[in-house]
Amino acid sequence: MIDAQEYRSELMRLGMHKVAHQDVTLMDHMFRACAILQDMKAKEHICLAGLFHGAYGTEGLHNDDVESIPDWKRAKVRSAVGPEVEQIIFNFSVMSYASLGKSFRKVMRPNGKPEIKDRRTGADIPMDREEFLDLLRMKLGDVLAHLPPQVGHSLVDVTTEYSGFWKMAAEYLGPDAIRTWNTFTGGELCIDTEQS
Repeated sequence: MIDAQEYRSELMRLGMHKVAHQDVTLMDHMFRACAILQDMKAKEHICLAGLFHGAYGTEGLHNDDVESIPDWKRAKVRSAVGPEVEQIIFNFSVMSYASLGKSFRKVMRPNGKPEIKDRRTGADIPMDREEFLDLLRMKLGDVLAHLPPQVGHSLVDVTTEYSGFWKMAAEYLGPDAIRTWNTFTGGELCIDTEQS
């Protein structure tokens, strides 16, 4: 298990402690996402990618600069986490959320293959089924890190608006994802493990 605190200075060098994200800093949100992924028993490199998942922005956050992610910034992140993890973070940042949903529907079919798209260009982001499931798990950790809903938060309440999709994703990802989902949502959004 990674010690997320060891990366605090790297995140601060990237300025993540200065970026607002709902009612917390982006850095606080990314630490929470990493902890949730660890609770979900995600692979270590996915937990690390989750810790840096907002470094470049995403479709839902600070997406206006995604066209111009500078090479120097990618180099800084790459030096902190390694080239493979940096590529996951980059893919997470530039992926289209619509293609994530479409790919999930495809992957649920036998022999289905993901078709993640770069939202800037529309080009395919090549990945196999396992890489896609890691990306889906990472996004689930990000979604759960937004709970509970923030007072006065004006963005879409993901769990209310899209709870069916994310419940299905948690069930598909297996018992650890279901347990984590239930821990962080509870109440009416809880997945009945007897019926799963």
